[in-house]
Amino acid sequence: MPFRDGIRRGPKPPDLVGLDGLDVGAREVPPGSGDRSGPPLTLSPEAVARIRDEVGRAGGREVCFLARVTPDRVVEDARAVARGNRAAVLAVARDAPEGGVLIHNHPSGNLEPSDADLAVAARCYEEGLGTAIVDNDATRLYVVVEPPEPRVVVPLDPDELEAIVAPEGELARRFEGYEDRPGQREMLRLVAERYNRGGVAIVEAGTGTGKSLAYLLPAARWALQNDERTVVSTNTINLQEQLVQKDLPLVADLLGEDLTWALVKGRGNYVSIRRAHLATATSASLFEDDRSSELSAIVEWTERTRDGSLSDLSFVPAEDTWEEVRSDPDICLRSRCPHFQACFYQRSRRRAGGARILVVNHHLLFTDLAVRRATDNFTQAAVLPPYRHVILDEAHNLEDAATSHLGVEVTRRALFRTLARLDRQGKGVLAAVRDALPARDGGFAGEIRRRVDERTRPAVDEARAAAGALVDDLERLVPGRGGEAVRIGGAEGLDEPAADDLVRERLDALLGALSRLEREVEELRRRLEIDETLQELLAERLLDLQSLTRRIAAQQQALRLVLTPDAEQARWYVRWLEVRGRGPKGNVALGAAPIELGPILRDSLFGPADSVVLTSATLATRRSFDFLRSRLGLDDGRDDGERDEDREELEVIEAIVPSPFDFQTQTIFAVPSDLSDARTGRGGVLADGGAGAGAGQAGFQEETARVIQDLAGVTDGGLFALFTSHGALRTVAGLLRASGADLRWPLFVQGEDDRARLLAGFIEARNGILVGTSSFWEGVDVPGHPLRGLVIQKLPFRVPTEPVTAARVEALEREGVNAFWGYMLPLAALRLKQGFGRLVRSRRDRGAVVLLDDRILRKRYGAYLRDSLPDAPLVKGPWSEVLTSLRRFYEGGA
Repeated sequence: MPFRDGIRRGPKPPDLVGLDGLDVGAREVPPGSGDRSGPPLTLSPEAVARIRDEVGRAGGREVCFLARVTPDRVVEDARAVARGNRAAVLAVARDAPEGGVLIHNHPSGNLEPSDADLAVAARCYEEGLGTAIVDNDATRLYVVVEPPEPRVVVPLDPDELEAIVAPEGELARRFEGYEDRPGQREMLRLVAERYNRGGVAIVEAGTGTGKSLAYLLPAARWALQNDERTVVSTNTINLQEQLVQKDLPLVADLLGEDLTWALVKGRGNYVSIRRAHLATATSASLFEDDRSSELSAIVEWTERTRDGSLSDLSFVPAEDTWEEVRSDPDICLRSRCPHFQACFYQRSRRRAGGARILVVNHHLLFTDLAVRRATDNFTQAAVLPPYRHVILDEAHNLEDAATSHLGVEVTRRALFRTLARLDRQGKGVLAAVRDALPARDGGFAGEIRRRVDERTRPAVDEARAAAGALVDDLERLVPGRGGEAVRIGGAEGLDEPAADDLVRERLDALLGALSRLEREVEELRRRLEIDETLQELLAERLLDLQSLTRRIAAQQQALRLVLTPDAEQARWYVRWLEVRGRGPKGNVALGAAPIELGPILRDSLFGPADSVVLTSATLATRRSFDFLRSRLGLDDGRDDGERDEDREELEVIEAIVPSPFDFQTQTIFAVPSDLSDARTGRGGVLADGGAGAGAGQAGFQEETARVIQDLAGVTDGGLFALFTSHGALRTVAGLLRASGADLRWPLFVQGEDDRARLLAGFIEARNGILVGTSSFWEGVDVPGHPLRGLVIQKLPFRVPTEPVTAARVEALEREGVNAFWGYMLPLAALRLKQGFGRLVRSRRDRGAVVLLDDRILRKRYGAYLRDSLPDAPLVKGPWSEVLTSLRRFYEGGA
């Protein structure tokens, strides 16, 4: 609920947990009587008459009223808002002004609150409302929970904040190399205004603006003044580490106050000390091969690491090893765990709970939002502690991050890993359970052993065989291996696999086998819990069985959504099949994701939060945010003049803060006009064989390698070459090596080493050539001499047959929108803008961007792409002439 006029009524959310600490045991309070918390709530005569009338019209049945509470504690303006439906009551509470009271009658005349009443009271309090119960005549009033006291919020002073980063300010006094950034000060004021007024801000802040300080200073000051938490979400690890290790310490220093912050990672990133010791002790039962050295190393690491997350481990453990030692919510003993105080995940939660700035990635944020959406909880702790304010940096990735996380996926590897955890060649959780049973007990323990051998293990084998049969059949439906995903349904997609009689038979067999296995595992767990001795002996393995039961159930649900959706699911979800990797058995993957994310983001993110700031260096196309707003549900129907009257209008402000860099003198944008067509491979004069030899993509790859070498000869390396496909990247890398280019300029090829090591090696070499695809188009910061030229092979249009893209194109076309101009082209413009932004990272950087796709000059849409890029001088023409201009530029000429 947005803050207005400096006052918000409502509880302080970080400290509210259910009804704990509230005056839940409030006594029955007759009108006019005293109350221990001050003057009692009293019903005005008008409210009494309204309640009696509405209850009478309802035949004496239960009615819910929403009422205003005056400063002298009189209940007025009671209006009937729901009738006997808890969900309706909670919906009303969520939209009600804070500081009021929700009243309902008990037809029995017994005003003692039920458990359901208390649950509703807790949720109402979260929304800033008190609750009370009356009899049908409204003569007696029972206050279940008092309305929260008004809370004064101190607005931010934009002038005071701006002064910190302005010339002669605290930042300038601390840094000798201080440079005034007017754009930073402009953005800071915009962010401060959103904190004060509420709503959404969309801010494109060009490279070099200093946007992290521009949003962290208001967030920090707000936290210190009002004790409210902000979540800062990014897409890349690099930015998270910069915020936590560099920017937030600087902000705290500038403000001179004790600011608390925390980097929050997903639970699966942390080791469980208890599970690590358990896996070490029972490894002979869990694993087919010897894992003792790996497990011992992990246990030793837990004794010296302070972080306890996978990124702090000096080696990469086997996937199934980490599966047995990582923190898992379904296997957590919580406060009953002997390692609870030392637990790395719990310690991270405690740090997060005490922090007022949380730094997370987009995927963790969407995990939190998915839980909140499923539980209808937008004010209490979920995956993250409660928060009122959100800052989304690298927000150009928001739709993709939400798409990948709000859908489902099930793979051959995941299915077999789940089954292997239960039983793999006589090893696994079932073996650990069986081996822990008393050896000489032929009674109940003997019955359990027989059940494991005769029922549970055979059920695992049946599910494994059924899973193998289904994924093998699905694999044959996917043309090619390790290629593109194939959409299920749609205009040009794969026919429904379940329409194939054999596939349907295999699917039914697998779903039946998984259902039986789920029942068998659950029954085994239930039987073990009957015997108190065995329950205590196998407490930790019981949690394993419970976790696996839930995972099996989730996999069944995912299979049904992808392969046998109901009509509504088929309408709202895009579904696909994919085969990943090489080898005789590819990793068959089945996935589904929402087609339209705007309504979900609006209801789960933008609506519940008091303020949201979206920022990035690339959010606008042609200086407009219309595309972004339409994709994220922030357009309010303004394109077609329609508006949903049932939803609250969001206040959205927009701003483009230009980069302080002078692209007219620091860069040059070069487009050769005599290369092969980037899309078809036809034409071209640079490939071996001369004019016309570029027919086919092979010629275009040769020309690309030639341009890279020619440019490297001018710059002495220091180049990024960005591709839109791994195949083209590998081909060009091979051509560069065949020509001996790697002997003169160190060659760094994506896929041949870890991304971070490739980048570090490139920077250290200072004359290298790095060839990369998607992950190097953004989130890479190489200021200075090591990067002084950029080659972009093709315009980064999305593959139109990619399932999510195809489904969204179809959805737009059904609405009468030209999908190319309204979706594909803006996405390409933002991506191209991201790639272009890799080059100039400081005021001292200088370099050329060479695009080998002259469609940006020839096609009608080329102007749209050019208008979305920084204002760099354009050089075009035959490559020989362009190369001459590039030599002149690098020699310091115009």
